[in-house]
Parts: sequence; structure tokens; C-alpha cells
Amino acid sequence: MKIALYIILIIAIVAGVCSLVHLRKVSNRNKAEMAKYSNKVELTANLGKTLVVYYSLTGHTKDIAMQIQSLINADLYEIKPKEEIKQGPALYLTSKKQISSGNYPEIVNDFPNIEEYDTIFVGSPIWWYTAAPVVLEFLKGFDFQNKKVVPFSTQGSNYGTYFEDIKAKAKNANILKGESFNNMDSKYNEQVKNKIITWLNSL
Repeated sequence: MKIALYIILIIAIVAGVCSLVHLRKVSNRNKAEMAKYSNKVELTANLGKTLVVYYSLTGHTKDIAMQIQSLINADLYEIKPKEEIKQGPALYLTSKKQISSGNYPEIVNDFPNIEEYDTIFVGSPIWWYTAAPVVLEFLKGFDFQNKKVVPFSTQGSNYGTYFEDIKAKAKNANILKGESFNNMDSKYNEQVKNKIITWLNSL
């Protein structure tokens, strides 16, 4: 019994050390990236009539979506599941099954009229290295008919195949350059804003 406990303790310690090392690496990468956006950037983007579509569970994606919306005076649309999605261990198992099977959760279908827009941003948190299932469900309902679609993501550190998956799921869309945003401390707020503006100007 003691040996088993020692083994469990060693595994826990190793896992904890690996987690700390990973977090330190991510922190250093974030610091290096944000240093590139220290100088104030003026907005020059002109994207026509724009819609920002997003889903957010913890608020990170909502924050980026609202910054985009405010900067370019876009309309905002939040994807809402019919059944509330709650954080917790069950979420990871459920979302993994949904992504693998393609049986995504139902969403509230008060959809915007995308024909009114020139450019449509689509934002999602990264779950299992791709978009949240409710975002994939949203995309299933549209033929974008050569509309300009701009994906963006929020994540801890790895956006996986998100941008390839959005391109594959957004039927007949003209996909423009997407951008990913790691979840960061508020001390980087100005740099994140400068990153958003730099990206918008490049579209």
C-alpha cells in the first residue's frame, strides 16, 4: 500500500512540475509576443458593413469580440446554446464526443441576416484544439456565398486546427487572415488592443 501511495505521490509531483514548466513557457512566449505590440497603432481598416459573431463561456472570446465591434463599429451577435453549457470535467468529455461525432448542441436560432454584411468575424474559444461545438453548429446553418469571413480564437496556448476547421466548415466563404489570442493578464490590455488593430489593418 505504501509503495502505491509513493508512486501516486511521485506521479502527482511530476505532473505538477510539468504543468509549472509549461505555464512558464507560455508566459515567456506571451511576454515576447506582446513586446511586439508595445507601440500605439492607429486604426486604418475599412471592412464595410461588419458583423462579429462569437461564442464565449468564460468571457475571453467575448472581450475580443467586443473590442473588434467597438473599433470598427460592427454589429455583434452572440451564439447561444439552447441548453446552458457549464464549466467542469463533464464539459471536456461531452465536447470531445460532440466534436468527434459531429452531433453538435442545438443553438438558439434567432440568426442574423448575413446577406446584409460585407465582412463577418467568427470567434470561438479553443476546445480540443478546434472551435467550440456550438460555433461549428452555427456554421452548419449558412451558405456564406463568397462573403468575407474572418476567424479569431482565444485559448490557453494552442489553437490547434481551428483556422483550417473554420475554413472547411464555412461553406463558400472567402476566408481572410484570422488571428489567435492567448488568454492573458490584464497588464497586457493595451498590447492586445494594438494587436487587434494591427490585424484589422492587415485585412
